[in-house]
Amino acid sequence: MLTLKDVSPLAWCFSSMGCAELSLVEILGMAHRYGVPQVELRAVGGQLNIPAYAKEQHWLEQSREALLVGGATSVVGMNSSAKLSQPFAEAAEEITAFAPLMEHLGAVSLRVFDGMLDLGQGGGVWRWLDAWESLREANNWDFNIAIETHDSLLHADDIVRIFSRGHPHVDLLWDSHHTWKRTGADPVETWNVVKPWTKHIHVKDSISQPSARHPFTYVLPGGGEFPLLPLLDQLAADDFAGPVSLEWERLWHPYMPTLDIALAELIELLNRE
Repeated sequence: MLTLKDVSPLAWCFSSMGCAELSLVEILGMAHRYGVPQVELRAVGGQLNIPAYAKEQHWLEQSREALLVGGATSVVGMNSSAKLSQPFAEAAEEITAFAPLMEHLGAVSLRVFDGMLDLGQGGGVWRWLDAWESLREANNWDFNIAIETHDSLLHADDIVRIFSRGHPHVDLLWDSHHTWKRTGADPVETWNVVKPWTKHIHVKDSISQPSARHPFTYVLPGGGEFPLLPLLDQLAADDFAGPVSLEWERLWHPYMPTLDIALAELIELLNRE
């Protein structure tokens, strides 16, 4: 059986959004089967509140090696629901709840959303990021936050503006489908602008047909309108070493095929190349 390691030079990943019902061991097992060296956790065991689930399952009382079943697959990141658009004190509560798990599992990136930001008032965002840097330093944490392009950070110029102050422990999680679908911008052109800050990338595909929650419908990789292969070729040409994550949103869109099917289709697509 071919795996992603066999057909692509990129550092592939997937989000547990695509298999939210599985336990951590089962998620890691799926990654191993498809040659995916790292995963990002959004939901585990049917629960979105990963810190609460981890407490129930006594994760912190087990060694990292035991939790990761020997460590063949790593947890590169976790996904919080915190937003830059909310007061930092509120976001800090969620970040702090994740922090012990981040350290324990060796995850390097905690996702936060942009939220509906007033991009004409960048100072508020920068103060939020200043507060994050202070909180990280005070707790001697060893992970960064990664801002996902989701609600308002959709244009490359706005991304540049927010990251221009050089916060050292703030990265960009570029959802390449969001910026393309919401603005029409060529993903390769966007990549050429945002690459200095990009540490993690989400990819997916869709067609312009309304679904229950969106004016588009997600489809299997390579089966839609998103220019996936040109983007992947450019990432490989630029030696991008960060996670390229298939964010399979089956958690929110149950019409989507299983993650197993999506990973198999991705491997077939890349093997044809």
